[in-house]
Amino acid sequence: MSLLLIDLARKFATSGIPAESFEVEFFRLWRSEGQSGALISPSADINECLYIVFDLAERYTSNAERTAFELDQHALRKEVNAALEKFNLI
Repeated sequence: MSLLLIDLARKFATSGIPAESFEVEFFRLWRSEGQSGALISPSADINECLYIVFDLAERYTSNAERTAFELDQHALRKEVNAALEKFNLI
C-alpha cells in the first residue's frame, strides 16, 4: 500500500484535519490505489496498519446518536494514532 495513505493517517492523527475530510480522502485514495494496483505494499506492517485504519474509518460517524461500535471524531483520531504507534509509523 502506498505511503500516501500512511501520510494521510499521520496528518489526521497529529493535526486538526476534520474526521469527515479524513474519511472522504482516505476512501478516495484507497479506491484510486486499488484501481491502479498500488494498494499492496511489500511491508506486512504497513498493510496491517492500513487495514486497521480502513476499519476505523468505516466505523466513524458524525451522528451524535451512535452505537457502541461507531466512533466519533475524537475516538477515531485516538485509534488511528494508536494504530500508527503500534507499527512504529508515527
